[in-house]
Amino acid sequence: MKIYHIINSLRLGGAERLVADLCAELSETESDEIHLLLLDDIDTSLKKEVEANKRIKLDVVSSKSLYDIRLPFLMNKALANADIIHLHLFPTIYWGVFYRLLFFFRKQKIILTEHSTENNRRTKWYLKKIEKFIYSRLDFIICISESTKKNLIKHLGVDFKVKMEVINNGINLNRFYNSKAYSRIKYNLSEKDFVLIQVASFRTAKDQPTLIRSLALLPSNVKAIFVGDGPELETCKELVKNKELESRVLFLGNQFNVAELVKMSDVVVVSSRYEGFGIVAVEGMACNKPVVASDVPGLSEVVEHYGVLFNKGKEEYLAELINKLHTNDTFYKQISDKCLIRSKDFSIKEIANQYRKIYSKL
Repeated sequence: MKIYHIINSLRLGGAERLVADLCAELSETESDEIHLLLLDDIDTSLKKEVEANKRIKLDVVSSKSLYDIRLPFLMNKALANADIIHLHLFPTIYWGVFYRLLFFFRKQKIILTEHSTENNRRTKWYLKKIEKFIYSRLDFIICISESTKKNLIKHLGVDFKVKMEVINNGINLNRFYNSKAYSRIKYNLSEKDFVLIQVASFRTAKDQPTLIRSLALLPSNVKAIFVGDGPELETCKELVKNKELESRVLFLGNQFNVAELVKMSDVVVVSSRYEGFGIVAVEGMACNKPVVASDVPGLSEVVEHYGVLFNKGKEEYLAELINKLHTNDTFYKQISDKCLIRSKDFSIKEIANQYRKIYSKL
């Protein structure tokens, strides 16, 4: 089969990381031809990684923007021979459905992976009918968590007919198991420092300010590393300045070798306001690090009973949990060991097999 995954770009993000790893794993099967089509030609380290894998056929649609109305027509040439078209993220889902309506005679199967429990479109009442129309034109929907499926059904209505199935996200476990920690000296950190790390784009949903505010409540040797970029970065830098935490916070921007940075750190923090799944939490677990995460749907499915959860936006509670990990070696080892065990549930090899079963049923 010729399987085409389509996504906006390969920026830093959980959905993008999943697509790259999934395409790499799916391409191991000679019977399937795996293509990855990007709608935005942004040069990133993740894109370079995909380009280096010659088993994946990478293509880019040349358009003015992600909202270029010509996109369905520009996609046409690349998708003409596709058997299955697999969509990820907005607005790719809309363009994929518009492509189907324009080229309906091709009888191709179109499926979607739903990556989030919430999005801005669901808050606009006037988009409700449009959303139901778009989603109803899909052949199958994969949700990355039970919470993602539950919220999507709530959004579309219980009478929605398209088949859905939950397949959790997965990661290349060996990439994290075998990675080596960077030297702390490079980042002006000492072995006495207790280092927190958060890997996320700087968007409101990721809520870096809660971690920054919690840092102000912790001892001075507790430091924080932020990996990522985005529209809220400058706001977070200003908050760090206002809290006089400049000497305790590192903003590293987008980084390719995240595993090495996580291995260098002591605790992974995921303080999101909402998450479809929380692939960063799994990456932290695979590095044998304790994960502290906000207790929100999707993310809690991954972390509960293994890492530790706190009420979203509550910096006092977050600081309390971090301090317990910092001062109680037994508790730290107990949580980190459980997290490592949990990571084994999310092997990209097993996840890819579940996707293959879906493809074979279409």
